[in-house]
Amino acid sequence: MRTLLLAMTASALACGSGTEPTPPNGANPNAVAVVFSGGTVSAEVAATFARRETGLMNRTSIAADSGMLFVWATDRNQSTGAFHMVNTHFDLAIAFIDANKKVINVAEMMKETATLHFATAPFRYALEAPKGWFAAHGVVAGATATFTLPAGLIIDP
Repeated sequence: MRTLLLAMTASALACGSGTEPTPPNGANPNAVAVVFSGGTVSAEVAATFARRETGLMNRTSIAADSGMLFVWATDRNQSTGAFHMVNTHFDLAIAFIDANKKVINVAEMMKETATLHFATAPFRYALEAPKGWFAAHGVVAGATATFTLPAGLIIDP
């Protein structure tokens, strides 16, 4: 999956790279627990331009309760930030989350597609998980996420 800034430069942000192996059995020492009332996602953090650009692309699988948390230092404009699934080999769902950690909206995304998926309001975070995860765990717009970012985390604009 890949995040796009819809601008003249068509800068890409995103999910997953072929240079990073999928952690075995979903184990990831750099994961953050993103907790909702109905379940928890163990999410890798993508807070730099390079990590957001590569995200989960080119990986072969994703564990059932794992994902990636995209983080920005300031709110992203919902009309200029979007995610797509080019070079992503499995279906995902995405929850766009505001600075107060409230879910704005959730979208289901099909693998290997260029369809753009947008938030419906400014967002600070985007959490990707396996397709259907949010629905299966009752996570809808208005739900609250709880997580703590690692101390000293460098967050690119």
